[in-house]
Amino acid sequence: MKHFKLCTSLVLSTAFLSSTVFAVSFNEWKQEVMMPPASPYVWTGYYAGLNLGLVQHTMDITDVNASTFYATIQQNMNPKWIGGLQAGYRRQTDCLRVSTVYGIEFSADFANAKYSKEYGAPFALYQFDARNTLKDVLLLQLTGGIAVDRALFFLAAGLSWINISGSANNLDGAPFFNSYNLDKKQFGTALGAGIEYAVTQKISARFKVDVISANNYTTHDETGNAFEVSNRIVQAVLGVNYNFA
Repeated sequence: MKHFKLCTSLVLSTAFLSSTVFAVSFNEWKQEVMMPPASPYVWTGYYAGLNLGLVQHTMDITDVNASTFYATIQQNMNPKWIGGLQAGYRRQTDCLRVSTVYGIEFSADFANAKYSKEYGAPFALYQFDARNTLKDVLLLQLTGGIAVDRALFFLAAGLSWINISGSANNLDGAPFFNSYNLDKKQFGTALGAGIEYAVTQKISARFKVDVISANNYTTHDETGNAFEVSNRIVQAVLGVNYNFA
């Protein structure tokens, strides 16, 4: 009889405990089901921020008249520091977790990226010292991409404006070439791509790469010889934006 009562008590206790646990679990599940999903992040609005990164500048100089170095010399600079600011406006097409985003952005980056090298040799056909400095890079681009909640993957395309100073000076005093100037503020094109992540509702961090091609131009030395100059710039920057939406 004692064993029967003990077994009965154990069965009743187990049933009571199980029903209690089931009720608590069911209520928690019900609350989770009834809780509305979190709203997706909204990318629409104005934004502005700062950036810092590296830039690589390549300058090709072609002796058009084949009167000096009879070829194209390439001034390929090692990556240097560059930094600046960006500002723009974005619009999200809908409020789904995956949606398209488009907009326009202006950026201004500043550097003091210097390059210097001697070409030729003593008693050769030519010997000169070439120098250039990349100072400013301004971009005005249309942007478009895909937003996956707080992550934004985007492409950019538009216009560029660069400010370069430089010169080439003859070192051996040959009469057919003295010096020419490379100072130029030149327009061109720019293509970019990047990813941005919203850390909070107002602050987002991003990584962006731009490939910039300035329009070719021609400069002349003191004797009238022509030299065609082309510039290619690649910059990669990390940035932080404040979103005003």
